[in-house]
Amino acid sequence: MLELIICKKIRRSKQNYFVILNCSLFRYYVIMSEEDKTKTLVLIDSNAIIHRAYHALPKTMSLPGGEMTNAVYGYTTTFIKILEDLKPDYIAATFDLAGPTFRHEEYKEYKGTRVKADQELYDQIPRVRELLQSLNIPVYEKEGFEADDVIGTIVQKIQDTRYKIQAPIIRNTKYVIRIYIVTGDKDAFQLVNGGVFVYNLKHGLSNAQIVGRAEIEKDWNLQPEDFIDLKALAGDPSDNIPGVPGIGPKTTTKLLQQYDTLKNLYQQLAESLSDAGLISKSEFLISNQIPNPNDQIIKNLSKKLDIKPAALKSLIMNKEQAFLSQRLATIRRDVPLDFELEDCAWGDYDKDKVREFFEKMRFHSLLRRFGIEKSDPVKTEKAQKQKAKDDQLRLI
Repeated sequence: MLELIICKKIRRSKQNYFVILNCSLFRYYVIMSEEDKTKTLVLIDSNAIIHRAYHALPKTMSLPGGEMTNAVYGYTTTFIKILEDLKPDYIAATFDLAGPTFRHEEYKEYKGTRVKADQELYDQIPRVRELLQSLNIPVYEKEGFEADDVIGTIVQKIQDTRYKIQAPIIRNTKYVIRIYIVTGDKDAFQLVNGGVFVYNLKHGLSNAQIVGRAEIEKDWNLQPEDFIDLKALAGDPSDNIPGVPGIGPKTTTKLLQQYDTLKNLYQQLAESLSDAGLISKSEFLISNQIPNPNDQIIKNLSKKLDIKPAALKSLIMNKEQAFLSQRLATIRRDVPLDFELEDCAWGDYDKDKVREFFEKMRFHSLLRRFGIEKSDPVKTEKAQKQKAKDDQLRLI
């Protein structure tokens, strides 16, 4: 039987679609480009953005009653920039909750050196939540975990689907999910891979860099997963992660280039110490009590392993601290969390509610930028009259 194929090219949202009608089978097929098949999910580290905004913008920004608004304003402008730069299909926000996390349970001094933020910063967090609610953006958070862990878990859930979701209506077609993590914290770099990028805020809120695997390799000469072991060895003063005393970022980078991972490094140390007769390999790897190697052993191993003597001895004597730091630096990906991607679909919000929030916060300059400015009836009438005149002139 002869089949009649009708192919019609149509334009929609500046994209080309081809609709093919197979008349004998009465089936429709939609052929989409790879760009059309890609959907973008944005995950916002809200606490990181709020802190950055609070310190970047003047503390004189406030409502008539004295309520400070600089962090809320900065968060809002960052959100608008995200929309402009990333054009997301899905958005979710995450927050840290007050109280200790599993990291504090393992290491009581975790983040112990941080100075408590101003109360005026914390007072603005409910306003940010109010903004997100007006925009119909879901918030994910979990007691005992940090926002990074929640983000890592969501990333893992998407990865488990191989970055794909079944497309609605269109048969046998799947959308590829690209994830952008919005933060100013390099901790998220460990989550980067082929489908995950960090939208890294730099210099306050004014600039952002999209960081993928290529950028990390170029700028840091490391792989994304190396950022865990970077903190394990060099530590992190901002989170009070101890690391190994005397081992800085430069030495750590060299060690990771030599041995790839913290585990491989300590496997090599264990073998070398066993060969030197100090302690068996298995005992070194599991013991908390390591015999103090003498200077001759350190000198011989330093030459063999190409590690400076002082750094080598510190690595040997602080093995437990290195692996503790590794655990503290690792973003969890198994937080008990109910997550549905479709709950994060962007765009279904009440413009009147958003406009009401902006006006209440005196964010008048952002109304037009967000596209929710009320039209002026007088200007609208004038524009309509001018359009009518222009139409008449075209007819003449």
